[in-house]
Amino acid sequence: MTSLALQNSPALGLRLYQLPDFIKAFAEVKLAAARTNCRLGLLDTTRTNAISKAAIEVAEGGLLEQFQLRVVATGGGTSTNMNVNEVLATRAMQLLPAETSLTIHPNDHVNRSQSSNDAYPTAARILLARQALNVAAALRSLAGSFYRLAERHAGLERMGRTGWQDAVLVSVPEIHRAQALVTERFADQFDVAAQTLFAVPLGGTVLGTGVGAPAGFASEVAAELATVTGLPLYSSPSLIDAFAHADRYSVLADTTARYGSILYKLSHDLRVLSSGPNGGLSELILPKLQPGSSIMPGKINPVVPSMVGQVSFSIRAAATTVSLAVAGGEPDFNSNTPSIVASLSPALTELISVLPVLQEKCVEGLEWNEERLAALAALPFDARITQAEQSGYDAIAGLPA
Repeated sequence: MTSLALQNSPALGLRLYQLPDFIKAFAEVKLAAARTNCRLGLLDTTRTNAISKAAIEVAEGGLLEQFQLRVVATGGGTSTNMNVNEVLATRAMQLLPAETSLTIHPNDHVNRSQSSNDAYPTAARILLARQALNVAAALRSLAGSFYRLAERHAGLERMGRTGWQDAVLVSVPEIHRAQALVTERFADQFDVAAQTLFAVPLGGTVLGTGVGAPAGFASEVAAELATVTGLPLYSSPSLIDAFAHADRYSVLADTTARYGSILYKLSHDLRVLSSGPNGGLSELILPKLQPGSSIMPGKINPVVPSMVGQVSFSIRAAATTVSLAVAGGEPDFNSNTPSIVASLSPALTELISVLPVLQEKCVEGLEWNEERLAALAALPFDARITQAEQSGYDAIAGLPA
């Protein structure tokens, strides 16, 4: 199956080995299934031990080069599931005791009591749930930096604006506390999104019917998988629902898109407030990291906020793909999980990697230009309008004089 899928797929594209955490999650699914099959008397101890050793080896990063398939491959999740089955069966055969005459088959043993239809989305949920938790942790760390900025700039005020026109003085510490609060709020939302994915469809085999799996397998294997992964996984309350509706992915995708908007807002605020040094606001001073121009080598641009803003575009685009994939399911099954993994997992990886850079190379080192803030605050400002101006506005509005 793997060989045929490779022959029938394009030569370019995101490959499984480029998502090692997905391969890890898939190997954990196979490990939990083998142990559960053994406990229920469906798999002998010798084969179970060999499959388990092979699965642990792959989960720890071994044999990664054996996963050359595109993430979105021919046959969708079936090709990927069989790639995992075939690699584990081959490696397990090598790990069998020398004196045994047993063989290990990719379908009959590694895939026992499973289907591509339940193994693939289960691995996807483990992958994405872990990534959501990692985003939440990175956000809480970033929020801590904002809180420290608030403490460091106690008592400082700056000119606030509405419609880009001067309004009133606002507290700099309160600005940073607001940034911390929105960041923490999204950390909580990513935690909720991860929890939504803890319900797994493993054991539903075909269309949630459980055909080919023994009674009780779904709940047993979910409990074993929770032990293997360290995540509080449980069997989906309705396996029919789990197969027909993929909306649990939407919770994470929508959270990612919403945070992408806030991430852009935060990064854009940093760029605007640090604009200058002479022709802009010049209220913020960002860490000077690298030259920003090839033709003007003395020019220092806000390179980290600019990069972060562009990352926000890609993570919001990924959410659009997930929305289309969730809507595009069949009456009884959604086979679009590969496109969800191929779009959402790299987006989350980008988010996980860029947040610490934003924190360490930008937020932690930013300073307010207190001389500039004081100069702006000292400028005369009168928010009142004259009677003549008011009469003019009333005339435009058609109000009586």
